[in-house]
Amino acid sequence: MTSCHLLNLSVIERSLRNVQENFGQLNARLDERRDPLVDLVRNNMLAGYALIDRCVNEGVDLFDLQQVDRLLEINTTVLCGTSRERRQEYANHVAATEARFFHNEHGVRDLLEWYDMHRKESVWKRAAGVFVRILSKPQLFIEGNHRSASLIASFLLLREGLPPFVLTVDNAVAYFNPASVVRRVPKKGIRALFQLPKIRKRYAELMLAESRPEFLLPLRNGAGAGKHDRDRRRQGCGN
Repeated sequence: MTSCHLLNLSVIERSLRNVQENFGQLNARLDERRDPLVDLVRNNMLAGYALIDRCVNEGVDLFDLQQVDRLLEINTTVLCGTSRERRQEYANHVAATEARFFHNEHGVRDLLEWYDMHRKESVWKRAAGVFVRILSKPQLFIEGNHRSASLIASFLLLREGLPPFVLTVDNAVAYFNPASVVRRVPKKGIRALFQLPKIRKRYAELMLAESRPEFLLPLRNGAGAGKHDRDRRRQGCGN
């Protein structure tokens, strides 16, 4: 079986470049200033989108206990890209992240348990909930939680035949500002009970509003972008 791309990576890249070019103006509107979106970060994010594209193509379930190492690979990709040299350079950091991911009380097992409890909810709520769960305190990874969380949420959307969430000039402020709050809220406790559901709802609404079919490639039969057959996504794209 020959795999194919589901994501329109060139359109995604244009969107990220546009954010990069306008980041100074966007940063002035954020509750907390963020580091500029440099070429390395943009390229690593594109590699991350390509990775979730392959995962959906291959029928991988990132929330299967046997496949969770792919979640860790997403984080490594947004930090190091696909460069073997860069991965070797940051080998100690990658190892520390792996230890935190697998052995921390609020590591991957916590994320899998949360997902299993919310499995029957809409994909928008699940994607937003996973995003918030990864970002809330303590965060799942040592670094790159925002980027990794958006890719993992995008995987859930893409698996359902929906466009991924991609940062744009229009949605950047609505994306970054609630995240500044989330990362200070513990996963458990009174604050979590009152604050996290509200923020999760905001992200679910944002992902739905920003569901842009141009981030998907059109069907081969010309039926139009954003209308991929879901069974074909699960089984691969053609023979």
